Amino acid sequence: MTHDTPPPGSQDGRTDSLRCGGFTLIELITVIIVLGILSAVAASSWGNLGGRELGRMSEIRAQIRFVQLRAMKSGTTHGFSCDGTNYWAFRGSDPAATTMHLALPGETSKLVSLAGKSLGLTTGTWYFDGFGIPYSGATPTKLNTPASISVTAGGTTGTLTITPETGYVP
Repeated sequence: MTHDTPPPGSQDGRTDSLRCGGFTLIELITVIIVLGILSAVAASSWGNLGGRELGRMSEIRAQIRFVQLRAMKSGTTHGFSCDGTNYWAFRGSDPAATTMHLALPGETSKLVSLAGKSLGLTTGTWYFDGFGIPYSGATPTKLNTPASISVTAGGTTGTLTITPETGYVP
């Protein structure tokens, strides 16, 4: 008895004329849904700020942390101040004493121009004592609630927060 083998492309002697290759509609829809979910997650993690704005916020955050670390390392009060036109770091409790101004990392001048960086910052003064505890105001008062600093760059605004007691800037 001889057995016939089905020709290539057929199964049990039947030819499969419906499946010619490629992707099914179900496979394409599944891929589109997965890509949509990944895009939504990526977009929500970036928020409304673009790369330039996030970079400016990161720069200011690092400079505030630098001031806090200087205060802790020296055991004396240090501060960060903004008058709406410029911002600067200083040693001691008088932000107006230009002899006490400090150079901030990445800056060529002790007085940093907001216009030169295309940047806007909340006007105010924030201090850190020798333990890194934050204070604010003309007469330094210990923070009881988080201090918010608005950073505007490229037409969008983000907020930096100085945490009471620890001075952490997330």
